[in-house]
Amino acid sequence: MIPLVFPDYNNSLLNLVNSILKYYNVDLGYNGLKSLNNILKKDYKNVIFFLIDGLGLEIIKNHHETCIFLNESITDEITSVFPSTTVAATTTAITGLPPITTGWIGWQQYFKEENRNVVLFLNKDYYDEEYEFNYNISEKYIKTTNIYELISRANPQIRTHEVFPEFKTKEHDSIDSQVNSIKKICDSCEENFIYAYWDKLDVLLHEHGVGSLEVKNHLFEIEEAIKKLKDDLDEDSLIILTADHGQIDIEGIELWNYDDIISLLKQKPAIESRATAFYIKDGFDELFEETFNKHFYGKFILYKTEDLIKTGLFGKGEIHPKVSEFLGDYFAIAIDKYSFRLQEAKHTHKATHAGLTKSEMMIPLITFTGRNK
Repeated sequence: MIPLVFPDYNNSLLNLVNSILKYYNVDLGYNGLKSLNNILKKDYKNVIFFLIDGLGLEIIKNHHETCIFLNESITDEITSVFPSTTVAATTTAITGLPPITTGWIGWQQYFKEENRNVVLFLNKDYYDEEYEFNYNISEKYIKTTNIYELISRANPQIRTHEVFPEFKTKEHDSIDSQVNSIKKICDSCEENFIYAYWDKLDVLLHEHGVGSLEVKNHLFEIEEAIKKLKDDLDEDSLIILTADHGQIDIEGIELWNYDDIISLLKQKPAIESRATAFYIKDGFDELFEETFNKHFYGKFILYKTEDLIKTGLFGKGEIHPKVSEFLGDYFAIAIDKYSFRLQEAKHTHKATHAGLTKSEMMIPLITFTGRNK
């Protein structure tokens, strides 16, 4: 049986971010990470919060011969938030709030006002790629305040920076180029907070699988770049490195082939392939539950959404008013290697995330300072 891990909101990505915020005199009401709080007792000229998409704890450990420095620098083992997916986790990383509060749950979310499933990162319809919105959906319905704003308000002397990959900053076509940009910022006279995000590992994991040569080669690039960052910075610079989630090799289930399930849906499923929201026609809840479990018991856990929210899987705090709408009537969570395919696609993933397995949920806290020059 594949080991499962539930989010621990006293030892998670949420707490990591809140440790950083507390360091800058911002308190959102969530506990920090004890292991990181101790490190942050010292004053630093530069704090670099580096999130590498897909760099789960199990991936680092399974590639231990490649990730020597990364493994040696692990300070703590923590959980992601739920779902263990980029949309939910990176939003927590840049807001300090859990998914239950931000409303950012997964790759594509259903908005009843639009009657469409929206890919939030792309501002596009998931099931109709040709449809275009003429305004930003997330800005209108689930706008958030990021940690840079919070830090700047409380600390006007701190300069805040984003260092993003090529999709946002053209010259950052490699992790080396990102590291060089971080170095330039840290060499300035100001005190700096930097949030850096790197995405290529996640893409390679999806395309080739967790044990692939392509992933191994890129992990070596990451390892060398992070070692270079340590060598290039002074000891007054703290690097806090983590991930949003890990990944697991999967076997796809083509959901559209299950007519007895599709016939009970009033609209198409939402969120993620391993954390899926279902919207059921009136009066068919019991039949849906029975039919779903007939096909997928042992592969997915099926929750009534109202019960799922009470479990605290999405975190605690103020519940975003659209959360119930986003989560549908029933919510299925992967507990094995299986993953729903929600629409036909030219390319299918070999590995993915968003479920509750240890490989997806556990992430590293890696910390180090620059070398004493």
